[in-house]
Amino acid sequence: MILERETETLENQIGFDFLDEKIETETFELKEKVEWDASKTLVLVLDGKETNSSFYICGKKMIDWVRLATSGCDQEVVTYEDEEDVLNLARPYAERADYIAVFYSDTPLLQKATFLEIMNNFCANALNFMKLPRGYVFQSEFLKNSKMLLSSNVQEFGDNDFFVVDNAQKISLAFKILNSRILSYHKDNGVVIFGEDTIFIDADVEIEGGTVIYPNNFIKGQSYIGKGVIIESGNYIIDSIVLDGAFVCQSYIENGKVGQDKTVGPFGRIIKGTV
Repeated sequence: MILERETETLENQIGFDFLDEKIETETFELKEKVEWDASKTLVLVLDGKETNSSFYICGKKMIDWVRLATSGCDQEVVTYEDEEDVLNLARPYAERADYIAVFYSDTPLLQKATFLEIMNNFCANALNFMKLPRGYVFQSEFLKNSKMLLSSNVQEFGDNDFFVVDNAQKISLAFKILNSRILSYHKDNGVVIFGEDTIFIDADVEIEGGTVIYPNNFIKGQSYIGKGVIIESGNYIIDSIVLDGAFVCQSYIENGKVGQDKTVGPFGRIIKGTV
């Protein structure tokens, strides 16, 4: 278990801005336009029995990336054998919310900004049904009464949010994209990063502004890096705390704590210990 620290890990700390352009949508029996209400939405995450949804990418399971993107709403994971039977999979949940959004556990690149855009667009256009590249959104009343989905018109959102990750090659590509998003998030927060292609940071890592990270570093788990830290090349840091002003070089730190302005390395090794 990671050592206690005063700074708390922020839940769902990584958020990415995305498109703000108008999307044309197909309409079905237009109702009065309303603003989307997350509290009236149930998200179903469909998880196929053959899907590698428990595979970790950048510190999170694939299914958890989807759940993170759709957080803020009530959620339910639904295991399926036949993904074409969407209506029968979703209809039993129609009594639980006004809107039923259906996504799949094999689309870990889905972003929260894209999810919000989809739902706001759905309500702004007073739709009963929307088909996504990999998913659906329903008005619950429409879902209760529909026998089949006749529309083949797919509404596009995002560049690769609905990229299906179902083999080793696609897992590698998804890892590259997610790691790039994570690095961009930290750079926007004032972290200086050199050698991006050789730096790998998990999603739940927190790094304060003013820290400098050099090439060939792995920072994993629920690690915390304070302000003004120098992470020289060649470190593996997992579930550890590195406080303000510390210097770490070519070291392995696991469930450890490096105190303020302390130096570790080169060739240091801290496991469940404090410096």
